[in-house]
Amino acid sequence: MDRWLAVSLALLGGCTPGSSQSELAVAPDASLPALAPTDQVDLLLLVDSSCPMAEEQASLTAALPRLMRMLLAGDLDDDGAPERPPLDVQIGVVTADMGTGGYTVPTCQGDFGDDGILRTEGRTDLPGCDAVYPSVLRGRPGEDPDALARDLACLATVGTGGCGFEQPLEGILKALSPAAPTESTALGYTPPRFFADTTGHADGPNAGLVRPDSVLAVVVVSDEDDCSALDPEVFDDESTVYPSDLNLRCFLYREAIHPVARYVDGLLALRRDPRRLVYLPIVGIPSDLERAPHEPPDWDRLISEDLAVRDDRMEERLDAPFGRLFPSCNVPGRGVAFPPVRTVELARRLDRAGAGVGVASICGEDYADAMTALARLIGEAAAGGD
Repeated sequence: MDRWLAVSLALLGGCTPGSSQSELAVAPDASLPALAPTDQVDLLLLVDSSCPMAEEQASLTAALPRLMRMLLAGDLDDDGAPERPPLDVQIGVVTADMGTGGYTVPTCQGDFGDDGILRTEGRTDLPGCDAVYPSVLRGRPGEDPDALARDLACLATVGTGGCGFEQPLEGILKALSPAAPTESTALGYTPPRFFADTTGHADGPNAGLVRPDSVLAVVVVSDEDDCSALDPEVFDDESTVYPSDLNLRCFLYREAIHPVARYVDGLLALRRDPRRLVYLPIVGIPSDLERAPHEPPDWDRLISEDLAVRDDRMEERLDAPFGRLFPSCNVPGRGVAFPPVRTVELARRLDRAGAGVGVASICGEDYADAMTALARLIGEAAAGGD
């Protein structure tokens, strides 16, 4: 990718997981009443639009028919025998391009970039794609899952001309956060604020994606870690506050990046019950660390604070001669990915809070297992967690 970015675990404000105020406030309660089943799932798909993501986008779109078949039929292992009731699915697509706060950076356009607004532009250069689509695609039980997957692929093939400073966590939060409390949000919901004191889009341009009683599922597809900027000056090539190689700013100046707790709190606040939230990043973990769809992530090897326990490839280390970090995976024909510390840390904290969570590798040969894991998590959440 043209921008080599990552942020270390030390960004988490000096709080070790398990001791943060965020986690203590939202830890799962074993006495919570059973959830009533729902047949609704609202899925936000965030796709990295930077270079080079062409192979990864192709792998994603190739796996979408499998996911749509599983959800619309309730067939969570795609074996032709439904395990759960079929689901009513709504889907929207955003990118990780949130701009650079007005600073001039190659490939980054304007103050806000795509700003977490649901895509409607199709890919007329691809066979079968229309020029424009609804911002929210919908599939009902009994409808053709392959047709829905084709439409979704036309939106999810976002191209590779987007900003190389990826901000996926800020993108999903802005896309899904309403500017005021709604039927969907947790009690005491406080709307987050974004760059230039703006609010989220869930009750504005993205209205209609999230329904009150649905399972809210979020998927992030990116080959770099999150660089959601607290101080946009980190993107200023002439900054005296952050005087270093622009490519390494988000690694070297962690104080310029939003803490992960912002996204733990922000996503949990979107549901009245954390069991109605599903989060699955498809990111740069080594492919041999991806667990089977029915198995929980190996948090120790992925994100342990004890570096003797964590897999070496998930440790952020500066590869000084190349002015970048060491890759976490580098597969010929699949490209290079970097340690997704923040996206995985968010997954671990949401898991501890009671959400349905998985972690998949963007470096894998295909994303079939990732789609199976996602369908299982959604199916369990829709059934009330049983």
